[in-house]
Amino acid sequence: MTGILRRTLTIAAFAVTSCAAQHLEVVLADQSLLRSRLESGQVAQSERQATIEKLFRDAGCPVEEQPVDKKSANVVCKLPGSTSSTVVVGAHFDFADEGKGIVDNWSGAAMLASLYQAVKSNPRQHTFVFVAFAKEEQGLVGASRYVRMMTREEKAGLHAFVNLECLGLSPTKVWLSRATPELVDRLKEIAGAMGSPLNAVNVDRVGDDDTHPFLSAHLPVITIHSVTQDTWPILHSPRDQLNAIDFEDYSATYKLTAFYLAYLDIKLTGPAGSPPHK
Repeated sequence: MTGILRRTLTIAAFAVTSCAAQHLEVVLADQSLLRSRLESGQVAQSERQATIEKLFRDAGCPVEEQPVDKKSANVVCKLPGSTSSTVVVGAHFDFADEGKGIVDNWSGAAMLASLYQAVKSNPRQHTFVFVAFAKEEQGLVGASRYVRMMTREEKAGLHAFVNLECLGLSPTKVWLSRATPELVDRLKEIAGAMGSPLNAVNVDRVGDDDTHPFLSAHLPVITIHSVTQDTWPILHSPRDQLNAIDFEDYSATYKLTAFYLAYLDIKLTGPAGSPPHK
């Protein structure tokens, strides 16, 4: 397939109980495809939803709309697994009035289709649900709606919500103080195996994101981002443009996240309380 590269990674046994290495395989979007998806967000606010729907459809994923209000909807792409246990991967596609909202948060939303392609070619235990959330900037409206619409069974089967927020300003960061420890541990393991930079930068005192409604429902979450004290002023400002993104850092975060999702699929607790895969 044009624009797609198959990559494998062998992960050493990190857990004391592990007795074998893990062999992961993902199918990565090449640099030109990843860049074109990022560039596609240079549109008006009113065109963002249609643009993300096109990215999903072009990647081969059927699109569902979950209405948020009369004018906007969350855009949902489901990738069935062998069980009903789920990993939700999300990013919001709306943006603030200042700037073009490429960093905050087309950088995350545009990556969803590429992550879908990364994990779809191989058998998987979890059902992956990729969600582009509407109206994050107006009070986490889309994510709140999504959590409210989840059934009790869906909440019980959710093993991770991976939130992508403001990527490509620097090497990969994680909001450590808000994240579920097991999800952080798995990310550290993958980053270590890949030799990929990973640091903790907490933004509790200056911001919020779409993990909040999931946390309020006692669901496991992690936010992957790239914000630092130096780059924080770019957000919600005229500087939030395509040229603010370091594409090398953005591409590295994509590759790390793709392998992270594949790793979560084999390491998170299985259905009905079964132990993690070794």
